[in-house]
Amino acid sequence: MLLVAVLLLCGTVRHLEATCPATGSHKAVPSPEPELYDCPLYLKNACCTVNIKDKVNTSPEAEPWNQCGHLSTKCEQFFKQLSCFYRCSPDATMWASPSHSNSLLNVPLCQGFCDQWYKACEYDQTCVRNWNTDLKWSNRTESTCTSDCIPFNKMYKGGKDLCQSTSGDSFKVRSCNCLNMDKNDEQVIKTLMQEDSTKAGINGELPCKEKRSTLNQLRLSIRKRSLFVEDVDGSGSGFPTNE
Repeated sequence: MLLVAVLLLCGTVRHLEATCPATGSHKAVPSPEPELYDCPLYLKNACCTVNIKDKVNTSPEAEPWNQCGHLSTKCEQFFKQLSCFYRCSPDATMWASPSHSNSLLNVPLCQGFCDQWYKACEYDQTCVRNWNTDLKWSNRTESTCTSDCIPFNKMYKGGKDLCQSTSGDSFKVRSCNCLNMDKNDEQVIKTLMQEDSTKAGINGELPCKEKRSTLNQLRLSIRKRSLFVEDVDGSGSGFPTNE
């Protein structure tokens, strides 16, 4: 009980001392933003603002997503979720890149999230694999394609490729201890904070303890029954033999 209390206290202290990424478009410390309608997941505690002067820096609509025409609504929603996480989440600093203060490194995205993202954008058009480096920027707010527009399903092999290519090494696909960019991420992040094996999500990873599939559970059950029969009858395998 004492250990649990200490872990909870450490998590609470870290939360209270939370800071925002050290960039010009983030606040120094997170605080409530009741009118943050673009990124509602962070209304109660945000590193971004809704001030008019900062609107271009905090709104998802400011991103260069429509180089090949407007993305479909479902496809664009995924880009908005990731942009909101970077610009508004106080937890994004857990994965701040040690070499680039305004970049993220190895944010653990769930395979399911990536697969849904790929499915939503499969027939939309894009002209680059890496949206951070492959576009040609004439200034800080205007960019152009460096190659022809093609469907997402021609540019990327699947959900994992999409997640791990669009922003370089900002995201890493995992099957557990990962984020879906929804309200359930809060509990996942609390778990990550309380584990010594993961600092800033970069220097280590939580081991994935996958849930056993139904088939594996059935095999385990059969094996246990076999061992039980062996114990009782001394038959060796628990099943009759042909010898």
